[in-house]
Amino acid sequence: MKKGTYIIITGLIFLSGITYPVFSQDEKIISPYIQLQYFKDSDDLRSLKTTLTYSHDRIEIPLAGMSISFYSGDTGRELLGTVSTDEKGVARFELPQDQDLPVKNDGLWIFRTEFSGNDTIEAVVSDLSIKDVKLDMVLSEADSVKTITITAFTPGNDGDIPVSEEVVMIYVPRMFSLLPVGEAWLNEKGSASLEFPTDLPGDPEGNLTIIAKFEEHETFGNVERASQQKWGIPSVNPAPVAHRALWTKTPPMWMIITLSILLTGVWGHYLFAIISLIIIKRESKKQKKL
Repeated sequence: MKKGTYIIITGLIFLSGITYPVFSQDEKIISPYIQLQYFKDSDDLRSLKTTLTYSHDRIEIPLAGMSISFYSGDTGRELLGTVSTDEKGVARFELPQDQDLPVKNDGLWIFRTEFSGNDTIEAVVSDLSIKDVKLDMVLSEADSVKTITITAFTPGNDGDIPVSEEVVMIYVPRMFSLLPVGEAWLNEKGSASLEFPTDLPGDPEGNLTIIAKFEEHETFGNVERASQQKWGIPSVNPAPVAHRALWTKTPPMWMIITLSILLTGVWGHYLFAIISLIIIKRESKKQKKL
């Protein structure tokens, strides 16, 4: 091999060894996703929720232990507080009830959440504009007809302004999720009524928790109102009768009998072999004496 060719090949190998760590470092930089949500519950408690995740092989992975800052104000730069994300990548900040949030001329609150980033994760921010809404729910019954009445208003300079042409979802909680039972479309007066179904099972006393809520609304966020009423069918879930099966703690009888026979056969063979060895040893001693 010529000397010039050898030098070129050696140089290429050297450069590849230098550039590979650079590319590998770039691949370690994580570009996260950040989501800011607003919540208001039945007790008028307000909170901000930030979710910080990143995608790897099309799988969403939470980023835990990251410091998230929450801001408010017209410019979104008035610090409210800092919270670390949990194992699900969620940081939740409870807004104090007595906190007076700055309001823009259009009645909007401006919120911002920010992750400052570090050596391996890029910095990200998310902004959210929210208008306060008062959501009320009245449950009434007449002639066995159960009715839900919903009203929604937003505060204005000259009094409450009705929320119209919006939908409020009605749910009842089930074991693992919320069961939708209806949609209430608000009219120009900010109210809506719908009949509640009569065939939903409740607890042993027939109690049901009924929830009305705005969900991921672009202006109001997540706002709910909940109330408990005896509008369900009383249900009693008796404990299942104990039985023997492969997936229970008590195995089937046929399995116990079969296993007992097999174990008896195995240990019987061991015992037979031990007794046979003892007999053979005794017989050999007798033969030697003769």
